[in-house]
Amino acid sequence: MIKAVNILIALSFIFLSTASRAEPQTENLVQFKIASLQLFSSFSSYIYFQGDDRNRERLLKAVRRGDQAITVLPDTNVELKLKWKQITDYVDSYQSYNFDGVDMSLEGGWSILQKELNDIIAKHQMGELVGVNSVQIKMESILSQYMGYANSTTGGYGVSYSDTPLEDQITHIKQELVNLAKADDKYQPLAKKWNYIQGTLLAYNSNVAPFVVLHTFDSMRKMIASY
Repeated sequence: MIKAVNILIALSFIFLSTASRAEPQTENLVQFKIASLQLFSSFSSYIYFQGDDRNRERLLKAVRRGDQAITVLPDTNVELKLKWKQITDYVDSYQSYNFDGVDMSLEGGWSILQKELNDIIAKHQMGELVGVNSVQIKMESILSQYMGYANSTTGGYGVSYSDTPLEDQITHIKQELVNLAKADDKYQPLAKKWNYIQGTLLAYNSNVAPFVVLHTFDSMRKMIASY
């Protein structure tokens, strides 16, 4: 009987140890997904603003964050790391690009790379995300789609990778932020920022205002980083 109890305790300890090790790996993957979404929207803004210095810096900052996030993922994530390398090579190849008129293939190629990376990430189980991680992933996904639509007005491709319409995503995240703010007052400023930008996001197909949207998202990212 004592031996059986000892075995049970040992197995429980192993399970708990495994669970505690798995949690940081999930968090690392979440942070990489956030970084990758930021890169998607940053490159689209780089295209939209014709490679200006402000958006070039935003783009390179997103690349650095993604590089840092992927280095802590296990080496077994070969497919993911190879696709990230392909994406960053694509970004590098357009650092000296001459934005002279509209190049439909530029945003088209970028959209394909986004879908391929998203499909690879989707193979990894991150579990049911809650709290600010859930909010930020949804925020960044909305921004990446918004910027895709912004480029579609100039001849590029606005591609959505979600089965949920962008309007519904924008509305759903508002309720999630309301719930966060009710649970903890520190999220009130973030919820207010979202209320400020929501109308502009919903007008993506008729009143594109990327400068305001990107500036507000930068502010919201700083808020999230402070939590």
